[in-house]
Amino acid sequence: MAGRVIAELTIVPLGTGSTSLSRWVRIAEKVITESGLEHTLTPMGTCVQGELEDIFAVVKRAHEALAAAGAGRISTHIKLDDRLDKDRVMQDKIDAVLKQD
Repeated sequence: MAGRVIAELTIVPLGTGSTSLSRWVRIAEKVITESGLEHTLTPMGTCVQGELEDIFAVVKRAHEALAAAGAGRISTHIKLDDRLDKDRVMQDKIDAVLKQD
C-alpha cells in the first residue's frame, strides 16, 4: 500500500522576476520524485500519496530546495485527505467519480 494520506501540494516562489514557474516546479518535482513517494504532477499542483510524516518531510525538502535555488519568498499550500475507514490509492478517487451515472 502506498500510504493512506493523499496530499495536494502547490509550492510557489514569489518575487522571481518572471511569470513562468516551470523552472521552480521542476526543482520541487525532482525532490518529490527522489523521495520515492507515489505522485502525480498536474497543471495546478502535485498530488502525493504516503504516510503523513513522509509527506510532511518531502514538502519541507521541496520548500527548502526552492529557497536554496534563490527564491526570496515561498508560498506553500497543502491539502490533505486522510481517509481512515479503508485503504485506497489516488486512482480510486478518480475511478469513483468516473463510474457515476
